Amino acid sequence: MTRALFILFLLVVSSSNYLFAQDASQSVKANIDIRATIVSSIELITVNSIRVGNLQAGQDEIYINSLNDINAGYMIAVGAPGAAFRLNYERSRVLTQAKGNGTLIFEYELSGNNIEEQTTATSIIDEDVRNLQFNEEGRYHIWVGGRINLRNALPGSYDGDFTIEIEYI
Repeated sequence: MTRALFILFLLVVSSSNYLFAQDASQSVKANIDIRATIVSSIELITVNSIRVGNLQAGQDEIYINSLNDINAGYMIAVGAPGAAFRLNYERSRVLTQAKGNGTLIFEYELSGNNIEEQTTATSIIDEDVRNLQFNEEGRYHIWVGGRINLRNALPGSYDGDFTIEIEYI
């Protein structure tokens, strides 16, 4: 079967070459311009992780304000100076206990700024995906906070992922 297809392919190629060879004045020429834009990557540097202090017995929730809490996580996105980008993240995540059945629900809040100043940062909400811009040094500062629901938490360590998508626009 494969041999038959190969022979058929050769016949088609041979006949098409024959047709073009018969009348060179009716040949077809095509010029295709190919351009590639190489976009530099975006690096995300974690400077500080979120810090959760000591919990009180019976405490149901912890709130870390991304706009003014010193316990907020802090990251720097590094990209092309002045380039526009879009940032998106999953707002709510369930963290599971490493050895056990406990869970934490973390509702993340992000804020960002072109300068390293948390108190003048702007809240970044995933439902309102906004276009942001790197500063002239190619940096954008991000603070991570949020609400941690402790109602189903048990003592121990918890694991989970937090993913931020950043893409040039």
